[in-house]
Amino acid sequence: MPTKEERALARQMLKCRCILANAKAFQDLFWAVMKTIHKSAFEPVQPQGSKGDGGNDGYLPKDKHYYQLYAPINPKEKAAKAAEKLGNDFAKVKAQWGGRGGRGISMFTFAYNDKYEGVPKDISMGLQGLRSLHKTITFASYGAADLETDFFELDDTDWDRILGGAVPDPDRIVGLDYSVLGEVIRHIMACDVDEEEARMDLPPGLDEKIELNRLSRVNATRILNGNLQTGHIERYFRANSAFALSELRDHVVGVYEAAKLAIAAAPPVDIAVVDAVFLVFRRNLFPRQSTAAASVAVDAIIGYFFEACDVFDPSPSSRGLPGATP
Repeated sequence: MPTKEERALARQMLKCRCILANAKAFQDLFWAVMKTIHKSAFEPVQPQGSKGDGGNDGYLPKDKHYYQLYAPINPKEKAAKAAEKLGNDFAKVKAQWGGRGGRGISMFTFAYNDKYEGVPKDISMGLQGLRSLHKTITFASYGAADLETDFFELDDTDWDRILGGAVPDPDRIVGLDYSVLGEVIRHIMACDVDEEEARMDLPPGLDEKIELNRLSRVNATRILNGNLQTGHIERYFRANSAFALSELRDHVVGVYEAAKLAIAAAPPVDIAVVDAVFLVFRRNLFPRQSTAAASVAVDAIIGYFFEACDVFDPSPSSRGLPGATP
């Protein structure tokens, strides 16, 4: 059973493979995952001279499920071309693989290496158009986050084979931040100012949760300001797998639990216990050599989990510790 650290490092290795994989490199990676999951039920299709592959890069014959892949160097710049390719390739699959009236097709998936940027609007609209024309066929997109999700359904021995080498022991790697936390912090720090991702109002119940935690005005303000920036985090998770979200949540919970233990062992004399826990918790989320920009990112992470997930205890009054369900 791989450790959490080994899983995090394997994820970073897979992300690097996805980001660098263009054209056939992405096809080989996709095939490796599909063949491991589906065994002989998945059949990759090699192009045959001028005949090509008939719009089919691999399929599950029994399920009548066809895949077409596209992995451009710059996904954002090629979104319109990808949408055009989507329509053209489906027409080829229907004509060459679908049988009479296309009844041999139950599902068509367009696998697009979005490099963790999210599937572009042009592709989503293209799929919607196909759905309206072909009511009996299921259409879907498949991005880098979906590949990651399937990858983590496999055994760690399969990870080593697909990644082309064993996942290193994280304990032997010094000074390398491969955690989801560090990745999200870097993502937030790199985000442009975007009014669409800044909330115009605070979510209902947030003030009540802060009051239940009995935090000072300073720390409450940090949570409120951070919550206004959570659109950047939501954008990150829309383009990444559920694994990333669960890993970050588990890490945040672990840091919070460690902060409670540290304050319980050495209670403060000049500050409320709840604020002492919060400050230790917040400080331990910062990466090494942090800047002021990192503090904005950390507060956004705290604001996100304070609102969306269960991190703090539900009953602070009994122990003098932070307690509202965030």
